[in-house]
Amino acid sequence: MKKLLLLISGLLITTFSFSQVNLTKLGHITYAPQSVAGVWHYVDSLGREYALVGASDRVSIVDVTNPSAPVEVQSVPALPGQESLWRELKTYGHYAYSGSEGGGGIIVMDLSNLPGPITSYHYYGDGAIANQITSSHTVAVTDGYLYIFGCGNGLSNGGAVICDLADPYNPTYVGMYDQNYVHDGYIRNDTLWAGEIYSGQFSVIDVSDKTNPVLLTTQATPGAFCHNTWLSDNSTYLFTTDELNNVPLGSFDVHDINNIKLLDTYFTDSMPDQEVHNVRVLNDYLINPSYGSQLVICDGARPSNIIEIANYPTGSFLDWDASPYLPSGNIISTDVDGGFDVFAPTYIRACYLEGNVVDSITGAALNNVKVNVIGLTKNITTDLLGDFRDGTVYAGTYDIEFSKSGYVTKTYPATVLANGVLTNLNVELVPLIITGTVNSLATGSGIANASVYFNNGTESSLVQTDGSGNFTVNSLSSGTFEITASQWGFVSQCQTLLLDGTNQIVFNLDAGYYDDFTGDNGWIVNSTATTGAWTRVVPAGTIFQGNPANPGVDVSFDCGNEAYVTGNITGSSPNTDDVDNGFTTLTSPSMDLTTYANPYLDFYRWFYIQNGIPAASSDTLFISITDGVTTQQIDYATSGTIGNGSWIGKVVRVADYMTPTNNMKLVVTVSDKPTSGNIVEAGLDHFRVTEGTTGLNETQQLSKLTVVPNPFSTNLTINLNAAFELSNAIYILKDGTGKMIQTGSVLSNNFEINQLENLSSGLYFVTVQNDKGFMQTVKVVKTN
Repeated sequence: MKKLLLLISGLLITTFSFSQVNLTKLGHITYAPQSVAGVWHYVDSLGREYALVGASDRVSIVDVTNPSAPVEVQSVPALPGQESLWRELKTYGHYAYSGSEGGGGIIVMDLSNLPGPITSYHYYGDGAIANQITSSHTVAVTDGYLYIFGCGNGLSNGGAVICDLADPYNPTYVGMYDQNYVHDGYIRNDTLWAGEIYSGQFSVIDVSDKTNPVLLTTQATPGAFCHNTWLSDNSTYLFTTDELNNVPLGSFDVHDINNIKLLDTYFTDSMPDQEVHNVRVLNDYLINPSYGSQLVICDGARPSNIIEIANYPTGSFLDWDASPYLPSGNIISTDVDGGFDVFAPTYIRACYLEGNVVDSITGAALNNVKVNVIGLTKNITTDLLGDFRDGTVYAGTYDIEFSKSGYVTKTYPATVLANGVLTNLNVELVPLIITGTVNSLATGSGIANASVYFNNGTESSLVQTDGSGNFTVNSLSSGTFEITASQWGFVSQCQTLLLDGTNQIVFNLDAGYYDDFTGDNGWIVNSTATTGAWTRVVPAGTIFQGNPANPGVDVSFDCGNEAYVTGNITGSSPNTDDVDNGFTTLTSPSMDLTTYANPYLDFYRWFYIQNGIPAASSDTLFISITDGVTTQQIDYATSGTIGNGSWIGKVVRVADYMTPTNNMKLVVTVSDKPTSGNIVEAGLDHFRVTEGTTGLNETQQLSKLTVVPNPFSTNLTINLNAAFELSNAIYILKDGTGKMIQTGSVLSNNFEINQLENLSSGLYFVTVQNDKGFMQTVKVVKTN
C-alpha cells in the first residue's frame, strides 16, 4: 500500500537542505510522466549488468554496464488497462517474474537473449488456482520456488502463493499460506518471514513442506504496519519496515523464534519523520530506500545500534526501491516520480558510542540522560536501564556531555571516535542539590513564602521558601541560570550563576514594591471577556498587518521574561485570543505607601487596537489607583494614543491624584465593546514604587541602550544615546544558557551585530559595557 501516492505526491515534494554522504550518483534515467516502483538486478553470461525496472506502463530492462550512461535495451509493456503504480519483480537464473496490482497475473520473462529481444507471457495460475492470479503486490524467488504475495481477486486473503520453478519458464502451483494478507516477504532456509501489514506484524512460517506451510509465530513491529522484512547475513537478526510516518525501522533478535526481542529502532538522520520504505541487507549494511526523497545506508553490524553512514536526496518524495547486489557494487534505485538512478556507495563502518549511566551515590540506573556529542546533531538519551547506544560515520575527537535534571553535568573531553571501533563510556552522575536563602536586607531574617525562579531558556523551576527563607532545588541540570527572588512588599532581585552544586545562593531583598512578574506575587484577574483575559506568561506575540498586536517579548531590561498580557495562545492569529466582548481587570496586591515620603508609580504598559476600525468608547485601556474607597484614573490608551503597539514607560506621582494610604492598589482594565470587531490587546510589566523621581531618572538611564528589531531573525541594530562614552566599549551576545556567541568592540553609538541568521530560535542577551563602569543587558528573542 502506497498511501494514495499518485494523489498526494505533488503536494509533498520538497526541497531538502541535506547533501549526499558516501553515495555518488553515476547515472540517471527519467521515466516521467510514468512512475517507477520495484527494481532488481540481472547479470548475463558475458558479465553485462542490467536493472529490471517496474515502470507503471511496462517492465523496463536497462543496461547499466556503463553506469554513467544507463540505457533501456528492452521492455515488456503492460496489457491495455493494466498500467499501475505497483509493479515489482525478482529474477531466477536468466528468468524474471513481475507482478502488479494493476492486473496481468505474473509476467514471466526469458532474459537469455539480452540485450536482444526477450520472450515473455502472462501466468495466471495453474492447477488448483488456475486463472485465479490476477493482481499481486510483490514477488520473491528462493531455492527454485516463486512466492507471489498479496494476490487479489480469486485468492481469499492475499497471502503467499508458492510455485515450483523446476521449469523456470512455466511455474507450477504447489501450495499456499493464506492465514493473513502478506504484503512482502523474505525466505531463507525454508522459513518465510512475512510482512503482514494489515495485521501489524511479521509472521514466521515454516515452508519446508511447500504444499502445507505452517505458521510458527508472529511478532508485532514498531508501527504495527509491517511493510517488508529482510534477514541479516548470519540469519540471526531480522530488519523490518512499517509504512507509517514517524515510525522507525526495527531490528529484532530472531535466533530463538520463541523469544524474539526488539533490539533497536532507527529513524533517518535527516528526516526522522519520514519512514524507511524497504530494507535490503548486504555485508551487514542496510540499504534503505525511504520516504522523504532519500536513499540511506546504515551500518547494521551491531543490530542493537543501527547507525546511518550514507544518504542521498533523490528528488521525489519517495525513493521506492533499491538493489545493492550487482557484482560492480553499484546500487540501482527507483524513485516514484519516474527517476531511475545508479549510485556508487562508499561502505564504511560507523564509530560506535555505547555505555551506561548511573547515580554516583546509589548506583541506580538513570534514564532520560541526555548524551550530547558536541559538534554532532544527535538526539541521544539513556533507556530505562541507563544504557545508551549511538554513533556517527564521522570519525574525530569530540567532547561528550552527559546531563540530566537533578544532576551535575559531566563532560568527557577529547573523546576519540574511530570508524569500526566501539567507544564505551560508563558514567556516574553526581546529584545536584541547590540550596539558598532569601533574606530581608533590613532585618537579616529569612523571608517566608518568597518565590525563587530558575530559568536558562531550556529548563526552569519555581520554588517557594520555607518559614525561615530557605529553599532547595533538586530538579535542574547544572549550568548557567538566571535566578529571580521575589515577594510582595520587597524589591525583586535576579542574579546569573553557574549552578554546579558548590555555591550557596543568597538574596537580600530591600523592602518596597517591585514586580517583573517572574514569580506569582498575588495579582488578581477578573474578567467578563470571552477571550483575552490577563495572564502572566512569557509573551508569545501576534502580528496584524505587519505590526505587533500582542507583545512578543517582555520589557527587555528587567529580570525574567514574563509579563502580564491579554491572552497568549502560541502561534495564534491576532484575533484568536484578544480581548473580546467584555473587560478583563488586573489588580495588584495591597501597598502601604505611607512609608514613602513622595511615592511614584513606575511601570510599562502596552496597548493595541486594530487600525482602520473606529474605536468604540469601551475599546480602551484604563489604569487607576484606589485606596479601597476612592479610585482615580492615572493613565489610559485608546485608538490614536501615541506609542500603541509598543512598551511605553510611565511614571506617575501618587500625590497628584490622591493622598497615599496604607491600602493602595493598582487597577488595570482593558475593555472591548461587544460586536465591535476590533483587535484589542494590552500588557503590563516592570511595575515598581520609587521614592521621588528616582524612577524617572533610572528609566532615562536604562533607555541609553535599545536593540531593534526585537524579535529578530538575521541582524541586530544597537542604538546608544549620545551621552554614552565609547571608551574601550565592547558588546557581548550570549545565549539563554550564558554561553558567549559573539563579542566585539563598540566604535560608534549606532552599530550592527551581523551573521545571526543561523542561530537557533530562542532567548539571547546583548550586553554593552565600557571602562567607566556602565554596563547594560537587553534580552532579545530570535525567530526563524
